Amino acid sequence: MTKKPIDILQKYWKHTSFREPQEEIITSVLQKKDTFALLPTGGGKSICFQIPALLLPGTCLVISPLVALMQDQVNNLNALGIKAAAIVGGTSITDIDAILDNCLYGDYKLLYLSPERLEQTWLLERIENLKVSVIAVDEAHCISQWGNDFRPAYLKINQLRKLFPSAPVIALTGSANKRVISDICTHLELKDVALFTKSFYRNNLIYGVYKVENKEAIVERILQKHPFPAIIYVRSRKETQLLAQRLNQKNFNANFFHGGLHAFEKKKRLEDWVAEKTPIMVATNAFGMGIDKKNVRNVIHLQLPENLENYYQEAGRAGRDESKAFASLLVSPNEPKSVADWAKENLFDKDFLKLVYRKLNNYLSIGLGEGFNTAYSFSFNQFCLQYNFPYTLTYNVLQFLDRQGICKLTPNSNNKTQLQFIVSSSELLDYVYDNERQEQVLLQIIRHYPGIHEYNTPINLAYLSEQTGEPLLFIQECLQHWHQEALCLFTPEEHDLELTFLEAWEEDKTIYRTFPFLEQQNKLKLDQYQAIYFYAQNDDICKNKIILRYFDETLEQDCGSCSTCLQTQQKKPQVNISQVKERVVQHLQHEQAASALELETALNLALPDLLLVLQILLEQQKIKLNNKNQYSLV
Repeated sequence: MTKKPIDILQKYWKHTSFREPQEEIITSVLQKKDTFALLPTGGGKSICFQIPALLLPGTCLVISPLVALMQDQVNNLNALGIKAAAIVGGTSITDIDAILDNCLYGDYKLLYLSPERLEQTWLLERIENLKVSVIAVDEAHCISQWGNDFRPAYLKINQLRKLFPSAPVIALTGSANKRVISDICTHLELKDVALFTKSFYRNNLIYGVYKVENKEAIVERILQKHPFPAIIYVRSRKETQLLAQRLNQKNFNANFFHGGLHAFEKKKRLEDWVAEKTPIMVATNAFGMGIDKKNVRNVIHLQLPENLENYYQEAGRAGRDESKAFASLLVSPNEPKSVADWAKENLFDKDFLKLVYRKLNNYLSIGLGEGFNTAYSFSFNQFCLQYNFPYTLTYNVLQFLDRQGICKLTPNSNNKTQLQFIVSSSELLDYVYDNERQEQVLLQIIRHYPGIHEYNTPINLAYLSEQTGEPLLFIQECLQHWHQEALCLFTPEEHDLELTFLEAWEEDKTIYRTFPFLEQQNKLKLDQYQAIYFYAQNDDICKNKIILRYFDETLEQDCGSCSTCLQTQQKKPQVNISQVKERVVQHLQHEQAASALELETALNLALPDLLLVLQILLEQQKIKLNNKNQYSLV
């Protein structure tokens, strides 16, 4: 008897029904149709290609940029008794041969690949021998220059179409607007594509932005008011540990999670959180990928996320059981940074890119035509010091080169400068009393690393140099001197970064091809920051409307539950949006054009209500705005 998708779901995942629209997507793939699935976070994307893989003969190729997620899915599938494997950056040739043989002869149903692997001709030649049932492209927005986290290696995926023309392609993403969807379909050459989208609107998720002086006090109030479990996102690994400690001191039950933990420790902490032994997790954004815990009641962000896509994904880990849940963003009075200040710190131009790339090759003594497939370990701080490069901007350049496939960047988290003070702060301040420069360095360390007296703490010398205005060499000399005076334990770094060059150095010619991508990236990142900045700063527009508008959706009525709505709903009478729209359209049918103030007077409407309706009509392309700020019918 032929098995059905629901049979596979029950056998392996023990569920008795699909979420909307999983079954329709699976049916489309089984019918050999090219398929696009836009399922916001928690929508169960992986099921949509894993079940067809189990029902069709052959192996499903899964392209994913997230190594940790690939390995996590492979482990989960193997635990369910499903044969799956992954080929990632560090997989040896011997292991690759064994994996491909298992796919060819051992009935392996899913093979996960990083997109960069598709640039290796020899691997494509081996894969060509496989019987491929489906080509699944996870995080498909990475193929679009307009998508968050664009990766040029994704443009190579269409080579698989040429190798396996009869295999259907399913593209999956959790965040894409109309422009990105169109870009994905074009680059993947999707034919007669079956398009499935699920609304980004979550009516059970209460969004809140709160401008506060003391973030930790508000965190405690939120945790006391609403039941656990909870995720609290912070920016640094150090802060995960310190905040978890402080919460535990106040009788909360918390643990911390970040990318630097050992794999065993990550697994144990995740299991304890899922089982609610420690229901509060303080984490960096390394936590949450691929996790589907349905009853999370709170997701709290203590810093502004990088963009609205990331915020929506992280906040959306709350309330997947469709019960009321809360997504809170806490903003201090000096946050967020202005758009101009943020751009100055985070965006670089092609001249700085060329300069860093040239100096990097000089620093590593790489000659013309050399460096290909060679790994170099070095101290990033020393590199920045030697050429007086700003720390954040220079690291952004290296990340850009990594994404462009020019090199592979591997931070060495086990080899960092570490410091621990072994005398009290008052003794330290007494020691540097007559030396103002050393005092400034000391005060900056104490402020920025609050646990520095309790344990050996990784510190960022380049950051200290930027904050104090002192040369990095002076800071190193201070720490070395204090170590000799038995005031601290100081372990200087040797090498904290490893670069493997994927192309030989041909001076600037190597990176010329990246310039258009850099220009596009800067525009995209600036637009993204402006969007998250607006979300955090605006106190007048419903938070759900801001998010949905970003993803090209329209919510006609305010949600009535976000922080903005709760602040304004008593002040502002409810209006019938449909009636106001009709009155505006009727007026503009008789008048060729009218300004907002003219419409306000003519229709006797409150200006905020009128502006909201005008914005909706603009988005629906029923009216247009001319250069005299007058509205008219399209």
